[in-house]
Amino acid sequence: MENTKRIVVILIILSIFAANSFSAFADDNSSYEADIENILSKYHLGHYEEVIVLLNKYYPDQQNEFAYLYGLCYLKLYMNRLALNYFSITLAENENNYEVLNNIGAAYFQEGDYVNAMKYFHLSFIANTGFETAQRNYNSAYQCWISERENESIRPVFPFAERQTMYNSLGWFYYYSGDFQNAVYYFRKAIEEDAEYQFAYISLAYVYIEGNNYAAALRYLLEAEKIDDNNADLYNNLGFVYFHLHNPERAIAAFRKAISLNHRFSEPYNNLGFLFLYIGDFGASEQNFKNSLETNLNNQALRAESTAGLAIVNFKNGSLEQSKVLKEEAIKLDYRMNNIQYLINNLKWGDWLIDYYKDIH
Repeated sequence: MENTKRIVVILIILSIFAANSFSAFADDNSSYEADIENILSKYHLGHYEEVIVLLNKYYPDQQNEFAYLYGLCYLKLYMNRLALNYFSITLAENENNYEVLNNIGAAYFQEGDYVNAMKYFHLSFIANTGFETAQRNYNSAYQCWISERENESIRPVFPFAERQTMYNSLGWFYYYSGDFQNAVYYFRKAIEEDAEYQFAYISLAYVYIEGNNYAAALRYLLEAEKIDDNNADLYNNLGFVYFHLHNPERAIAAFRKAISLNHRFSEPYNNLGFLFLYIGDFGASEQNFKNSLETNLNNQALRAESTAGLAIVNFKNGSLEQSKVLKEEAIKLDYRMNNIQYLINNLKWGDWLIDYYKDIH
């Protein structure tokens, strides 16, 4: 899989299963060992359909005992749902087996379900941090996942060096898949692993912001600040939370702190643009939106939002034609800028801002 999208199954522990699980039947059938040797030989030769036929023929009532071999064959045949069904039987008895977990990830990968693939590759690596195949598979799944989201702001692949980092990364993929309960669980697991791991606190704040629980988000961000007060992303999020808690003074201070720590950080400029728009300082608003666009290297979704902000500023200043042109440009940059629910749920625009935006036509 390192060079292609196809994951090569790396679990060849069939001889262990043969020694432990299959020997129970040997006394009842003297040809049993020969049959098993024949089946395994066919598996190693790649005759997967024939292996399944033979298992069904000779052991129709023992599918649970042979579940893992069934799963491997179905995985090789790209019959991924059947593979997952059989792997789940094996996993119930071997819940921390890193090879089983890796192959579950492989089945999800072949299905194109990259979020679940990354989840199980992570769990495989956590179960055995020396298993580099899981790390490579995770990175391949990540690259496929990110390629589907070219217009979104995507976080980088997290290193596999420490458990807290792995737990936090797993939490992020639950976050992106919309499973906030598991996201919170794994972010907290990261904190349990290392109470000084700042990014887990910031990650938890993201989840609570998503749920509009700004008071809870603030608590975690303030805990993160105690650990390290030189994190620009932390202060950008603090500014965002303070703004939604109707504390513009602290919000401005936090955004400016983020910019002082990283002058090329586009998000706090964009957020200051909306904050100054909210308090009626259109000159400062316009300048910050322009600063956001100037420093923005490749975040098209943010560029669209800043352009939409400039459209509103122009509308409020009476430049109606220019505001219309800018709104159309924002929608060209990101079609979602024409979707009110996206503005509310994803960008957290308030009613006052949406009303201004709607008036531009």
